[in-house]
Parts: sequence; C-alpha cells; structure tokens
Amino acid sequence: MTWIQTLEYRANLYVGLFAIFSGIFIEYLIWKQIFISSGSSLIRGFTLDELIAFIFLSMIVGQLKSSWSTSIEMIDAIRSGGLNKFLIRPISFYTYHFMMFIGHNSLFYIAYLTLIMLFPLAFPNLAFTENFQILGFLIALFISVYLSYNIYYIMVCITFWFHEVRALIIAYNVANIILSGQIIPLRFFPEIYLDIIVYTPIPFLVDLPVSIATGHLAPEFWIKRFLVGTIWCLLTWLAGKILYDLGIKEYGGYGA
Repeated sequence: MTWIQTLEYRANLYVGLFAIFSGIFIEYLIWKQIFISSGSSLIRGFTLDELIAFIFLSMIVGQLKSSWSTSIEMIDAIRSGGLNKFLIRPISFYTYHFMMFIGHNSLFYIAYLTLIMLFPLAFPNLAFTENFQILGFLIALFISVYLSYNIYYIMVCITFWFHEVRALIIAYNVANIILSGQIIPLRFFPEIYLDIIVYTPIPFLVDLPVSIATGHLAPEFWIKRFLVGTIWCLLTWLAGKILYDLGIKEYGGYGA
C-alpha cells in the first residue's frame, strides 16, 4: 500500500532528486570561488573534488534519514484521536509508523541507492574505493536512519502535552540540515561546536556514513563509532518509550 501511495505522489521523488542536483551545483559554484580566492588546492583536508563528493553523499544521506512527514502523521494521530486504534489492537504505535516510514521511503531508497551505486563512476577514486567500505556505509546508514526516526519520535511524543508541535518538527528539520553537516561538512565548523556535538547524536546522522564512504574515517575507528551510535539508538529509543508511556496517561482520545 505504501508503494501505491508513494507512486501517487511520485513528484516528491523528482523534487528530492532535483533538490540534490541543484543543491550540489550551487555548492560547486560557491566552493570553487572559495578555493580560487584562497589560492590553495586544499582546505581542511579536502580538495575541491573531494569536498563536492562529500557534500553530494551528505545530501543523499540527509534525504534517506528524514522522517519528518511520518512525524507529522503521528502528531495528527495523537491530536485527532487516531491513536485510539493502537490502544485497542495488538500493534505498537512506534513500530507501525517505523515500518510505514521504511515502506513509504523504500522507493526513495532504491532511487538514491542507485545514485550511490553510480557514484564511483561520477567521482572515481573519491568514494567506495574498497569493497568493505560499502558494508561499513550500510551499517552506518542504518544507524543514521533509526537514530533519526527516534529523535523525531521523541518530539512527536511532546504532542501529548503541547498539541501543536509541528513547528518544532519543521524547525528541527531545517536546523538539522545545517548542523548535522548535510550541506557543510562538520570539519568546517568551529572547534567549540565540534567539542559540544561529540557528546550528542549529531555526528552519527550524516557525517559517520559519509566519512566511511569517502575514506575520511579510518577503518580501525569504525567499531567504536558503531558502538557509540548503537548506544545513542538505544538511549533515544528508551527516551521515546518513557515519554510515550507518560504521555499516554494524559491522552484524552478526542476527535476519534
């Protein structure tokens, strides 16, 4: 059913692809001028080609992990009483919408992963130079998608107390595009910011999978980052579960 729904609004896919290609074109023009002005062929450890390849992959990962539309549906379910059916049936509100999110985005995954498979042809020797990088990228991508969904779910649960939180979702989505390194690699951010986000899930949303794919993170550090990312997944899942259990006690079921 989700494929049928997605195909009904297939313009979303075209818009997403257009956003990536137009975005990377604009980034190329901007960064090319920055490199020319600096008079250097290397900035923060990146050549121009390496930087554009990194940003291109970051944009794709950013699209793959986004679940804001599913979050809006969950918010509406809580506000309108649609949550009632999950209370009388043996099905989890959290799991159901996660599966719907995966199903709805599966066609997008196919399109974007096809771009990733073609990536080495467009940017030879800049990403996936070793076969094991593909496996590492996929593991990191799963962590990114699941962690991102959990963060959105936490914000969704705030609806139990504050009925209008869609603005929070949209604000987070916009801020996340910048702060997670989707359009500017985290390596270009001030040191004080990097010192802070090392204690947050932010580096695992975009930077980790892209750094693995492009070889900017040495393989000996992968296991440690995967473990920390998994811990963040568990912590955010637990936080969401606690908020849901507390919020369901405040739920009135109106509008059903």
